[in-house]
Amino acid sequence: MDVKLVLVMAEAAKLSIQDAAERLVSLLQGLPADERRAKALYHLERLQLSVNASHSEAVRFAAFTVNKIVQDAAADWGTPVTAAMDALRSELHSHGHEF
Repeated sequence: MDVKLVLVMAEAAKLSIQDAAERLVSLLQGLPADERRAKALYHLERLQLSVNASHSEAVRFAAFTVNKIVQDAAADWGTPVTAAMDALRSELHSHGHEF
């Protein structure tokens, strides 16, 4: 496989994960400020940095943490937020990030 093709594929994977993460960030920013929201946004930022750096272990840790925060707050944050987390989880899994 051509090295250039591999790099293009890796960048496409990063972009699709970043798009899904940005959707979740956008929804969380629309919620009232509280400690859970602040933690979720912090770990989403860590997730985005980890994806950009291709640091798989950091991606796994940040993704697990965000997923747990969203699951715990699902009743308060509603379906759009949980659906955005489902989409992010799906993107991560489709690119080999298991957590």
